[in-house]
Formats: sequence, structure tokens, C-alpha cells
Amino acid sequence: MRNLLCRCDLNAVQAIAACAFVALAIFAWTERTVIVDPDGLSVAYWPWKLWQIGPLLMGFAGVWWLWLSTRRVPWVRSLALGILAAVVFANGYTEIFGDYWGDVWRTVNPLFIGSCSVAAVVLWRCECAAGKVGAVISVALGAVVFANAYFVNNGILWQILDPVRMLTELAWAAGASRANVASAEEPG
Repeated sequence: MRNLLCRCDLNAVQAIAACAFVALAIFAWTERTVIVDPDGLSVAYWPWKLWQIGPLLMGFAGVWWLWLSTRRVPWVRSLALGILAAVVFANGYTEIFGDYWGDVWRTVNPLFIGSCSVAAVVLWRCECAAGKVGAVISVALGAVVFANAYFVNNGILWQILDPVRMLTELAWAAGASRANVASAEEPG
């Protein structure tokens, strides 16, 4: 079973299409949040929270699937993280997404949380002090974004998290093409 999940080595076009697929699937799901939350109550409303389980699962599974499937084209990981940082910038500091700004945040959040989990594992496996610290920071950032996105929704915290997320995603992008979770000596 492990080989079925880990041995899919996508080429560049397939990897880029897979990244777009995951992001658009999450966006399509979150854009339909109005089905369960017609009044826009958001974080305070339990049906809204339950609806957000879908994007969280898609984000977590999608990011891991993409990470494990892009060993032949690791630069796609860096590209995806760079684009994610650009989307955070565009959505937080411009009006480029217009009326869809909330749907964009609900798309970015699960992708960032999934990326935090991958970064934590990759950094932890570095077996150096800086890697361990980076792993703990990644887990902490993922937990803070999760709590604020789905339970607290503190505006001041978002003002801090937006630039921190952009910088974190760019830092991950710098190293993503050189790191790998899967062992280089896998049988195969």
C-alpha cells in the first residue's frame, strides 16, 4: 500500500496540473460554503465548521500527495509554495480577488496547514538543531493558523500571520526542491 501512495513520480506538467487540481478543488468546496452558512456567520457557526472539514482533508492529503509525487520535479514544490505566498500577498494587500477574498483565504488556510505538516516532518528529519527548531516552529504556525481560521478569527492575529505566512512559504520554497521525506534508498 505504501508504494501505491509514494511511488507516483509525476512529470512537470502532471505535477503542475495536480497542484492546480488540489487548489481548485479546495476553492470549489469553500466557494459553496453558502450552502451551509447562508447568513455568513462563519467561525461562530457549527455547520460552517463541519463544512470546513472537507477543505482541511483535501489540503492535508493534497499537499502530502504532491510532496511525495514530485521527487523527479522538486522545483514544482518551490513554485507551488511561491505561488501560495503570492496569493497570500495578493489577497491580504490588494483587492485582486474581489468578492472571492474570503473563499481564497479558506483555500489558502488548509494548504498552509498541510504545508506545515510536510515542513515539520522534513525539518525534523534533518537531524540538526536548526531542523528541529524549524520543525517545532512549523507545527506551531500550523496550529495557530488552524485555531485562528476555524475557532477564533482574530483580525489582529491575521495581520501578524499574513506576513509571517508569506515569509515562511518563501523560506520553505527556497529549500523544498532540495529536501525529501521519502528515503532515497527505497526499494523499487
